[in-house]
Amino acid sequence: MQLAVLGLNHNTAPVEVRERLAVDGSELEQMYTQIMANDRIYEAMIISTCNRVEYYIVTDDFLCNIESVLEIVSEHCGMERTELRKYTFIHCGEDSIRHIFRVACGLDSLVMGEPQIFGQVKDSFENCRTYGGAGTFLKKLEEFTIKTTKKVRTYTGIGENPVSVSYAAVELASKIFGRLEDKSALIIGAGEMCELAAKHLMTAGIGRTTVTNRTYEKAEKLACEVGGEAVEFSAFKDMLKNSDIIISSTGATELLVTAADVKDAMSHRKKKPMFFIDIAVPRDIDPQINRIENVYVYDIDDLKAVVDANRKQREKEAVKAMEFIEDGLEGFYEWIESMKIVPLIKSLRGQFEEIKDAELKRFSAKFKIDSEQEQAKLEYLVSAYMNKVLHTPLKNLKNVSAVKGKYSLDEALKILFELEDEK
Repeated sequence: MQLAVLGLNHNTAPVEVRERLAVDGSELEQMYTQIMANDRIYEAMIISTCNRVEYYIVTDDFLCNIESVLEIVSEHCGMERTELRKYTFIHCGEDSIRHIFRVACGLDSLVMGEPQIFGQVKDSFENCRTYGGAGTFLKKLEEFTIKTTKKVRTYTGIGENPVSVSYAAVELASKIFGRLEDKSALIIGAGEMCELAAKHLMTAGIGRTTVTNRTYEKAEKLACEVGGEAVEFSAFKDMLKNSDIIISSTGATELLVTAADVKDAMSHRKKKPMFFIDIAVPRDIDPQINRIENVYVYDIDDLKAVVDANRKQREKEAVKAMEFIEDGLEGFYEWIESMKIVPLIKSLRGQFEEIKDAELKRFSAKFKIDSEQEQAKLEYLVSAYMNKVLHTPLKNLKNVSAVKGKYSLDEALKILFELEDEK
């Protein structure tokens, strides 16, 4: 048995292709049913997020059965297999195990180290069990994936230091103000950058959020999503005097907030500081505002410098993370090696069971033990003795089977039965 993965992600396919291949919750059961209908695919799992769609299969012939999955995916998305191959990748064996560890740890994400993917991978394992794709292999893989990811999160800084502009903006605000629970934020614009910043502020515990946009309905929608309130674009300058943090990203061709606007706002604030984050190109906020006492302005270049420095730090942490991933990979393959001995263990135990049953039958006949109650007691005694005798050698046989080494007969017996050398 080996694991293989067929997939595509933000590195191999544009968003319009990823959208076509995405598998939503209502389609999962059908996709699992189709994949598991192949009697040479023994287990399967599907991961589908906005940035990746991946099909994992446990099989004894990965080349043939990856083609089977490719055909199912082709029918699902309406793309020819030859076209699909342009956007997909295939990993097999050790590479596929390493790949899912990297995915779960966030090393393969668009934003390196982002934590959301770990939850999505765990949900995918859960769906795999729900729809009949899980077996011994994938259950053990889930255990190792979770254990490896937790080690990476605990012992490396892969998730620290923000590497998105919007997140960096909120982190900067937190450093300036400390606690945000008693602070107010004004979001100028309702595009992707402002949406992300508003959501990060909400996560950081911002006290109050106000959103404005030239299209009021968009401002209202974003405000609803982050538990804030919307104001008409024509009235947003009146909100400056009550805002501690102002984040702006619009498509305006001229400055939206001038030094005069901020001087007027500060006259009402009793020297309470204001923090402007201008992530628009061209700029929305007059850079001259920075000269006003207790007012701080950061633009997109300032934030990019922070992001670039943080990205380099995460890349250093990724090197450490790979050490944990390789350790996890080694541990998983030790488990695979140990499983190869299972048929021998079953055969050995079966042979002992046959001998036990034959001897019990012979003993009962010889000593004329006819009572079912007495026979049951006798069987319990012999079974308990047999299990105690077999426990140590079978346990050690399974443990040592993963070690690639050769032993003489006397060495093997000492290891299996934990015998000590005579003194």
